[in-house]
Amino acid sequence: MSSLFMIVRYTFVLVIFSNCKITHRIVDSGEVVEDVNTFWKTVNSIDTPYINISQKAWYQDGIGITQICQINFVTNGSDQSINISTIGYRFLDLKKKWAYEYNSLSDTALMMRKYRFSDTTRFIGGWNFVNRISHPIDSFRILPDTTISKITYKQAKTSFLINKTKYEGICIFRCDIKKSNFQINKAISNQMGCQLAFFRKYPVENPQSKNDEEIKFISNHFPDSIVKVFTAWKKNELLYTLE
Repeated sequence: MSSLFMIVRYTFVLVIFSNCKITHRIVDSGEVVEDVNTFWKTVNSIDTPYINISQKAWYQDGIGITQICQINFVTNGSDQSINISTIGYRFLDLKKKWAYEYNSLSDTALMMRKYRFSDTTRFIGGWNFVNRISHPIDSFRILPDTTISKITYKQAKTSFLINKTKYEGICIFRCDIKKSNFQINKAISNQMGCQLAFFRKYPVENPQSKNDEEIKFISNHFPDSIVKVFTAWKKNELLYTLE
């Protein structure tokens, strides 16, 4: 009888432990990406990157959080320098259309402002989870595959119009990632049937004036620090509603 009791007790503890593991796996699942934008200019006939902005973003179950960076142009006499600084983090409830901005990425961060947004809102700074513009494609030509760091990427060249100006673009796709809430250009991704991971666009008449955007897919799981942030900021949303 004692042995039977020990077996039942062990089984009960094992079930509880297994359920805890499953719950933790669900809680920390989500997308972590880094969005990198590079702007180019010509210096002494050489194409030179002059602005490089890197911003992280997180997504889980209709909630998005993004780092917000600001470009600062500093002038000292005839010299001008560029400084990129993080000015906060934005929490978006994509279902309720509520936004909260914090001064740091912490479960104890100070809330700086809260407001409503819509599907047409264009946010300044950070990853824009809504209203990402995908320009209609005029042409789409598949190029040979390329391999980078043992990952095979598909490539294509495309053309499109922006404000009546003819643009061309070089596209690099990751087909090992089947679905993502982070889309550089959904129309181009749909054209290939894979995630657009890198997009270089430039006006045909001035190809030196190019802009690169790259999505680095970091992880499908959150570290404990980010789990704490999501938990705390969701609680704050219940305390500071926008109804």
